[in-house]
Amino acid sequence: MAIKTVWPVTYTCGHTENRDLSDKPAGKRAASAKWYGEHLVCGRCFKKDGGSGESEKERDDRHAAEAEELRAEAERDGLPVDLVGTDKQVPWALRVRGELIRGAYAALVETEQLSEAEFQVQVLDAARPLDRARWWIDNREQDAADLPELLADPGVLDEGASTENVA
Repeated sequence: MAIKTVWPVTYTCGHTENRDLSDKPAGKRAASAKWYGEHLVCGRCFKKDGGSGESEKERDDRHAAEAEELRAEAERDGLPVDLVGTDKQVPWALRVRGELIRGAYAALVETEQLSEAEFQVQVLDAARPLDRARWWIDNREQDAADLPELLADPGVLDEGASTENVA
């Protein structure tokens, strides 16, 4: 008799689904089914709430609070609060910019590679003209410690230029 490959799993959300565990060794299928049930939500709930376990309203509230905090940080640092970009780009770019600037501060000022005054000039002052969300998104994978160098030569800032993708 063959060892079963499809196991019923009751997920943390309370839903039960049959899960194909044929990709697991026969001796580990029962333990895998148990682990899935203890740690995951079902496929429907994952699609509905992005796998986070929070409702859409909770997620929207969290994002709004994060955006408000990022805007307050930008105002404190004298950076543009209203970036130029699409409705999806702007909050993303604000988050990326905040993470890069906080990371640069930690990497440069807290390790005493730059003074507070040097950070003000090389990072905050240099970042003020960059109001294009796309620039921040395009540079999101850069090392935060390299931010002064990136800001020293940000490239051509496309002043409202159109491409074949943007009307």
